[in-house]
Amino acid sequence: MAARKSTVALGLAIGLLLLLVVAEIAAIIWLTGAIGWWTIAFLMGSTVLGIYLMQREWKKAWASLSDALRAGQLPTGRMADTTLILAGGILLTVPGVITDVIGLLLLLPFTRPFIRSALTWWVSRVVKSAPGAAGPTIIKGEATEADTLIPRIQATNNEAADGQVIRGDLDES
Repeated sequence: MAARKSTVALGLAIGLLLLLVVAEIAAIIWLTGAIGWWTIAFLMGSTVLGIYLMQREWKKAWASLSDALRAGQLPTGRMADTTLILAGGILLTVPGVITDVIGLLLLLPFTRPFIRSALTWWVSRVVKSAPGAAGPTIIKGEATEADTLIPRIQATNNEAADGQVIRGDLDES
C-alpha cells in the first residue's frame, strides 16, 4: 500500500512538473507575441533581479536567524522566511514567466508574510488530517530521584556500571 502511494505521489509530481513546463512555454510565447524581443530582456532582467534580491534578503534573514539563536529564542518564523527566500531565489533564477512571478512574490518582504501565513494554515490542515497525528505520546510511570535510576558512567571505557531499566506503560489515549 505504501509503495502504491509513493508511486502515485511520484506520478503526480512529474505530471505537475510537465504541466509547469507547458504553462511556462505558453506564457513565454504569449509574452513574446505581446512585447516581442523584449521578452528576452525581461527574462534576463528578472534573473538578475532575483539574484540581487535573494542576496539582500538572505543576508537579512540570516542575520535575524543568528540573532534569534544567540538570544536563545526559537526561530520559527525566521526559519520559514529563510526557506521562502531560498525558494523564491531559485524560482527567479529559473527562466520562465510563471516561476519569476512566484519567486518575486516569495522574495518581496511585504508579500512574504501573507504567503507564510497561508502556507502555515495549509500545512497545519494537512498535518491535522494525517493519520497518526492524534497528538503527543504519553507514557505513564512514576518519578524517583535521578541519582537512583541513572546508571553511573565509568570514565575509562564509557560503559554503564549497572543495567537498570525504567519500565512504564504506554498510554494510547
